[in-house]
Amino acid sequence: MLEVAGSWPAAKTTGGIGLPRFAHLLPGGEDLVSLGEGDTPLLRSRRIGPRLGIDLWFKNETVNPTWSYKDRYVAVSIGVARSLGYDRIAVSSTGNLGVSVAAYAAAAGMRCIVIIPDQAPRAVFQQAGLYGADVLITDWEARLTLFEHLALERGWFPIGLFLPRRVSNPFGIEGYKTIAYELIEQLGQTPAAVLFPSARGNGLFGTWKGFLEAKQSGRTQSTPRLVACQPAGADSLRVSLQQDAPSPVELPQIASIAFSTMEGLADGRALDALRASQGTALAASDPEILDAVAALGGEGLFVEPSSALPVACLTALIETGLVERSRPIVCVLTSAGSRWAEQVPPIGPEPTRLDASVASLDRWLAQRETTHG
Repeated sequence: MLEVAGSWPAAKTTGGIGLPRFAHLLPGGEDLVSLGEGDTPLLRSRRIGPRLGIDLWFKNETVNPTWSYKDRYVAVSIGVARSLGYDRIAVSSTGNLGVSVAAYAAAAGMRCIVIIPDQAPRAVFQQAGLYGADVLITDWEARLTLFEHLALERGWFPIGLFLPRRVSNPFGIEGYKTIAYELIEQLGQTPAAVLFPSARGNGLFGTWKGFLEAKQSGRTQSTPRLVACQPAGADSLRVSLQQDAPSPVELPQIASIAFSTMEGLADGRALDALRASQGTALAASDPEILDAVAALGGEGLFVEPSSALPVACLTALIETGLVERSRPIVCVLTSAGSRWAEQVPPIGPEPTRLDASVASLDRWLAQRETTHG
């Protein structure tokens, strides 16, 4: 069952920018650790939306302090840890969450251990280490065992996901509620649909909670359809809806260009949110994901492959007939492509080498004008 916690009072802010505006609605709000996360831009599509004939918007989470929407989750989690008297933080991550925890732990003056699988890009190790974290690289399957040992036996505060496990973090998803609050403010209405890249589905579920609270408090009269977007083969939510399963179906582990979202099992709360919102779940292949990365580049946006999943699933969503083309559709772009660049094959045109002469440049310009008119 989905819960609605707290309410959204008439005063929309309590001062400041980003998450601190909503600190009174978040656990550990007085101890919230902020690096300026939140209040991210909502951009209307200039190319993809018009081409598809829809009113398309991008919620650009890549401009958060560590380039990821995880900063909302971590700001709240670190605040709760501090309010409970912890000074040591542990996290298991495929990349973005680990970097975010390392940064916020540094800001809070806390020790930090980041456990990362050896398939993660080197930039993740480097950035987490830059913030002063101890980075431990291990096997994909070993991460959980080490993480739980630190939490249960050694007294480290665990910033993991909100999942039905021995060690779970129920606090961080409250930070994702602010995505819903901001969307309603920025659009002046509730969007028809919100597409979210989904692995376990914590971000999708947390955002759904935000829309429920906004409706309960009278800030909006409606809620959007939620659309979970997953890599083909790691599409637990899509398969679960297709099979009308009471709980998420677990799939075999796969490899995908969408590294951050290639989990084989989603969380039941995300599945409940999809059903409650009358939404759906869709999947995209690696080529479709890379095409979406390139298409977003044409919008001036550089995202990691997992974050391009909503755009990769847009055509399939339109074909379902679930949303009106004239109403706002929002793709949440969860993280930037910078630290994932080495994982992605070349997408754009190859650079051109010129001789060190003006004549060489003029010849190139003439050739381009002939080609492009």
